[in-house]
Amino acid sequence: MGKEYPELCLSSHQAARLGMEPGAVCRLALGNKSIEILVDVVEEDSEPYITITSDLSIALGLPEGLKMNIRRDGDKLRIGPLVGIMTDLFNEQRNSFGTQEAFFRGLLKSMLLLHGWAYVFTPQDINWQKNRIHGYYLLPGQRHWKRTWFPLPDVCYNRYFKHTPTVAPDSVTSRARLQNRVKTFNIHIGSKMKVHKQLAQESDIAPHLPDTRLFAASVKQLNTMLNKYKAVYIKPVNGSQGTGIIKVSKRNKHYAVKTDAHHSESLCTSLTEVLKAVRAASSSRQFIIQQAIRVSGKPHFDFRLLIQKDRRNNWSVTGIVARIGSSAKITTNLHTGGQAVTFGHILASRGFSVQEINSIQEEMEWLALQIAKCLSKNTPLLGELGLDFIVDHQGKVWFLEANPKPARASFGRIDQDLRNLTILRPMEYACYLAGF
Repeated sequence: MGKEYPELCLSSHQAARLGMEPGAVCRLALGNKSIEILVDVVEEDSEPYITITSDLSIALGLPEGLKMNIRRDGDKLRIGPLVGIMTDLFNEQRNSFGTQEAFFRGLLKSMLLLHGWAYVFTPQDINWQKNRIHGYYLLPGQRHWKRTWFPLPDVCYNRYFKHTPTVAPDSVTSRARLQNRVKTFNIHIGSKMKVHKQLAQESDIAPHLPDTRLFAASVKQLNTMLNKYKAVYIKPVNGSQGTGIIKVSKRNKHYAVKTDAHHSESLCTSLTEVLKAVRAASSSRQFIIQQAIRVSGKPHFDFRLLIQKDRRNNWSVTGIVARIGSSAKITTNLHTGGQAVTFGHILASRGFSVQEINSIQEEMEWLALQIAKCLSKNTPLLGELGLDFIVDHQGKVWFLEANPKPARASFGRIDQDLRNLTILRPMEYACYLAGF
């Protein structure tokens, strides 16, 4: 008896598109895994995707009945995309990915809609001896994560955050090896200072950047900046989510120091005192010092703009949301008590006309596209950016910082359909990178 192969059922239209004959034996690939299959052709119309049969389910480790895209890949066929979502931790006791739990569930659901398959993993889940990953997955309607072995994916979506001061060396090595083997998008774009210097080279962007310098932690530099701008922000050069930011303001003969760790300001009588307060407020060793932009009215606010690539590799603005900070905080992040409102609402409340608001939004979206294109030069596989802007009392748009791993909670507060789109887009970009 001859060898028995799992069957791949194609419509006549699919077979013609893929260049396959009935009864042909060929290799079928999923991620870095491939098996031999027998092609069966039926005379009926079908969609562009194929359905995973019982035989293919066993051979590939995919759910039976799953619908997947298919394409020709040299001398073999490939189904997918197979997308790995890399994170840093999984809580076994709670069966949860913590703050990213709802996001990951949304990503897996989105990939099913795009006729692909996705799983979540940590660097420690990679078995490099067998080139496979012990990943987490969900079937439609399931509440609890399940685990199984998967091939290395076609594409990796990087949602890895360093939550602890020390990271295991094997974790760092695994991430580097994976990045070399698999198309990995949204890696680190560099420090705040590196990003600022890169953007400052662009004549269209430079006028929208606050004066930003590496902080030498010297009285002279602090005095120069405060004399010029009256207030400055001191930020960890590699900080995120507003952590460790300090605001210093000049108040006649005193200096007000404000952090998110304390509800009230502390007053210092000298800049030497200010420097001591800065060192005590943050564990970071390297800071930037940045001009504080004057805005009209209180409470303070900024804008988070999400710009993402689609299935055709084109940048577009998915949405903008205004974030109003708590009166006790200097940042506007939702996890520190900030509120999300629509773009026009906050500007209208500060006296801007409808025409002015439309002009400001148009300028902000145009600027976001220029920033994304500029940063893509040094980080080619960049699928999305959370960009923070502020509008001063005269209506000028200023760019504050870029985040390659943006949160989406603020968009969900104003429009759930918009939030769903923010989750779909990175999976669409993954389809593009995988050739589907």
